[in-house]
Amino acid sequence: MTLEVKNISVLRQGSDIVKDASLSISPGKVVGLIGANGAGKTTILRAIAGFIKVAEGSVCIDDLNASALSPREKAKKLAYIPQGRQTDWPQSVRDVIALGRFPYQGRFGHLSERDHAIIEATIKRFGLQSLSGRPITELSGGEKAMVLLARALCVSAPYLLADEPTASLDPARQLEVMEHLRNEAQRGTGILIVLHDLTLASRFMDHVVIMHKGRIIAEGPPPATLTAETLEYAYGVSPLSGIENGESWLIPWKRL
Repeated sequence: MTLEVKNISVLRQGSDIVKDASLSISPGKVVGLIGANGAGKTTILRAIAGFIKVAEGSVCIDDLNASALSPREKAKKLAYIPQGRQTDWPQSVRDVIALGRFPYQGRFGHLSERDHAIIEATIKRFGLQSLSGRPITELSGGEKAMVLLARALCVSAPYLLADEPTASLDPARQLEVMEHLRNEAQRGTGILIVLHDLTLASRFMDHVVIMHKGRIIAEGPPPATLTAETLEYAYGVSPLSGIENGESWLIPWKRL
């Protein structure tokens, strides 16, 4: 069982914004998709989710071509957290999280006992009991991030795509989000995350894919991939790195 992206290219106004990109997400693994602004990271995520047409190549979910799946079947297999946390409607936190069970609802939109049990377990797992009745529009950015992550995980999909889930969060919330994602991977979910934070990528990713100008230029375990040479080429920065309690760390240190 694997989510396979095979040699995809995406065009915009006749130009390649992603060219011949291939990657895979295995159950239980966290893959980081990194690169400078405009490298094509979000485009790949949106192409995998089916929001953008692929000019060449294919996306396969557990040996099934994603383009052959109905929207409901795809939604059961692939959860998605988009960029930003825009919430226009004052739905309660519980109702927002319950949206994660939408692919499983029957003709009349009723939630089953199992759906309700999963929703309540997810609320408890994220410690959102005290917020569950509040409108999401009244929450802080960090609280919204937890609710939207909970909604995605409430889907119980085997794969999760997350586009910059730690953006604009304070350090404690960033670590909380990454710890939840790591725990979800340990439950068997395959996760692909777009990140700009190289420190988080070096610490929490099992595998890193680096993009530059629409192409994948390197991939592998963080220590082997987040090298000074590669980061200089991809970002124009030099890093500092080390090991703390057996875990690697890295920070961008100097702009070249």
